Amino acid sequence: VLLFGGLTGAAGAPTTNDLWEFDSTKDEWTKFLPDNDDGARSIVRPRVRMYAASAMMGNKFYIFGGWDPMEPGSGGEFLDNIWSFDRTTKAWSEEKAKLPFPVSRHAGATVMGDNSGDDVVIIHTYKGILTFRDGLLTEQATDGDAPESLSMCAMTAIGNKVVLFGGSDKNQCMSSEVYVLDTTNWTWTKLDKQYGTTEEGPAAMASASMAPLNREKCIVFGGAGLAPTGYEGGYGLLPKDDTWICTVSERNVEWERVECAKRPEGRVAASLNKLGDGRFLLQGGYDPVSKATFEEPWILSTD
Repeated sequence: VLLFGGLTGAAGAPTTNDLWEFDSTKDEWTKFLPDNDDGARSIVRPRVRMYAASAMMGNKFYIFGGWDPMEPGSGGEFLDNIWSFDRTTKAWSEEKAKLPFPVSRHAGATVMGDNSGDDVVIIHTYKGILTFRDGLLTEQATDGDAPESLSMCAMTAIGNKVVLFGGSDKNQCMSSEVYVLDTTNWTWTKLDKQYGTTEEGPAAMASASMAPLNREKCIVFGGAGLAPTGYEGGYGLLPKDDTWICTVSERNVEWERVECAKRPEGRVAASLNKLGDGRFLLQGGYDPVSKATFEEPWILSTD
């Protein structure tokens, strides 16, 4: 598991461009490159950013876009560049391809092909789907019942499909819908039996974390919904600390809440990854109420 960038503390704290790798045999993080303050200003690497999309493909880790907050009050800069980190050479390279527009709060996932070299990164933005393969970025046309103008969605790949949950539009209207994109024919399906307003499934929310459990199930954690008073400039966001199993079929979705005796605090924008040994790693995230970030890793064991 690789982790890049993000906010280093509470709201207003510096943003980083550090890259870390998690060793699941030791359950510890190791930094790949030294801090800029340690004399590494000449090392080629991406600029600081948060809200980037990322994905692994082959032996390379890719990041797409994001937002550099820059100086307080400046409004920052949304980014359109693509960077790759080669785990063999331990070196960053900026890709020639660029996103068609600067973007943040989007999502990326790798769909594994049947043969070597057939893998493709799927990027979901509020404007639609992008694909990245062999250094080429493509705006991918899709059919079906697609999510409209949503960002801050949770997304993961299962088999040749991409599952997308939740999200928010520019008017802070949140979604509890689940969509599946079939990458064999680029067709979206909005799944039925989405409960949303009952305890049978998660309510509308954005910035949850999602990871694949198997070819039919996903793990979903966290996110934030809205208080009855509404968004209120972000003060109306209520972080969630629930863990769910999302089971998808051809046209339906079923939700099962996972009861955990001990669980992480509610948060948004955390990283959730499958470790490959029946465990899942939750790292980081942000509490929209306290305006604090989280440092400690959490492990969810499914065995």
